[in-house]
Amino acid sequence: MSVQLVVFTLGEQEYGIDVSAVNGILRAKKFKIQAIPGTAKVIEGMINLRGQVNYIFNLRTKFGLPKLEMSDESKFIMLNSSHSTIGCIVDEVTDIIKLDDDDVQETPGFVNGVNANYIIGIGKIDERMIIILDAEKILSVEEYASLDSVAG
Repeated sequence: MSVQLVVFTLGEQEYGIDVSAVNGILRAKKFKIQAIPGTAKVIEGMINLRGQVNYIFNLRTKFGLPKLEMSDESKFIMLNSSHSTIGCIVDEVTDIIKLDDDDVQETPGFVNGVNANYIIGIGKIDERMIIILDAEKILSVEEYASLDSVAG
């Protein structure tokens, strides 16, 4: 079995997300993010995409990385989650790759704390290591609840 991943960067680290969960990749500069008061810090705001309200969250904030201004390379990776389509701000989308099971190592036990259940494993290609994320678990229950209270 193999998995196909959309690979993106946050800082120096590469992350991957299953291509089947990705609804689209948008250039962040083309959209104005409207802030939503009272939501979790990781929720950057919302955008109007083809007449639909889509929520955008910041993976840098989620992973405790310093906040950056959006650049021309910044993208929104739009994910189909069980709740709705949500967008993640990433520094740059760099690749689409296919990994065989042999190239994926399970997440070590010490990483699977309460905050890291969204990490599925580590993909290895030559010298590259790609942290594979679970699109369904990337936002926590609390973060979804703060969205639900706004969307109410």
